[in-house]
Amino acid sequence: MGKNNRHWHKRPNRPASDYKPPYSEDVLNMSVEGLNLSAETLEVLQKGGVLTVGNIVSRRKNEMYKVQNFNKKRLFEVVNAISPLGVDFRPDDAPAAQGKPQQQQGQAENRPRKEENVGRQNDRRQNDKRQEKPRDDRHQADARRNGGNEPRREMREERRDQRDNRQQDNKKNNKGKQDNSVDFSKIFPREPLVHSPRIEPEKDIFTKFQRAGKWGFKDENGKEVIPPIYTEALPFKEDMAAVEMNGLFGYINRENVLVIPYKYDTAGSFSEGWANVTLGEKCGYVDKTGKETVPFIYDAATPFTGEGYGRVKKDGRWGNIRKDGEVTWQ
Repeated sequence: MGKNNRHWHKRPNRPASDYKPPYSEDVLNMSVEGLNLSAETLEVLQKGGVLTVGNIVSRRKNEMYKVQNFNKKRLFEVVNAISPLGVDFRPDDAPAAQGKPQQQQGQAENRPRKEENVGRQNDRRQNDKRQEKPRDDRHQADARRNGGNEPRREMREERRDQRDNRQQDNKKNNKGKQDNSVDFSKIFPREPLVHSPRIEPEKDIFTKFQRAGKWGFKDENGKEVIPPIYTEALPFKEDMAAVEMNGLFGYINRENVLVIPYKYDTAGSFSEGWANVTLGEKCGYVDKTGKETVPFIYDAATPFTGEGYGRVKKDGRWGNIRKDGEVTWQ
């Protein structure tokens, strides 16, 4: 017998198609390139087929790990990137209802009663058929005496004539009447939808490059200024860049001097002199000297917006935090 060759195809990881995220189409169709993610995370998402915000929020958090090379640090980065948009991952499904064995037991107990009822219903149907036969015979006899189906045909024609008369009367009554319907679009006009312009990230004099799986920086002329020795690196912002070494993040300056030591699980770029960082499962902020400016008490945090506040999440609520530590919860 010949060898049976079978070709096995791996099924791609896709979110469940029965869930539709409750957000606007503009947000769902937004490209992941506009989320200000690191180049490494952006490449991992695109290779995994996650191209839009809709592809992200259609998944549960744990389903993101099915994307190849996606890890916990990248999940923190994605959460911080989509949070300002007011969107979140797909919620977990509710637990299944309890009490199923009791229901099955009740069905087993009621089965004899159901069979009993079926027998009684069959008896009733047979009795009804016996009683209806003489009535059918009478109808057939009347039809033969009256010329077959002529009475029924006359009734149908009479009903059709009555229906046509009613339609003509309605047309006469409505003729000449003014249309009193109200066009609410003129009373409450809607302003045209204006899409916000896409904000392109500012280009820095240093750009990232990768060699043998490590990251470094080049200047505007393409000359290597910082060697590729880092596992991960974020672009320079305010003359500081977050870099990863041995699984932890710290910050370097343009001279490749480590200003803030490696101690954080995740790190964001500096904005308004502060950067959002993560220790364990909690987020806070530090300044350019590494001083803790906001304690690590929040579940998520985003970079400052440039308007004097950042976004933080705690106990399921989002709020705006300012540099005096005051939070306006929403």
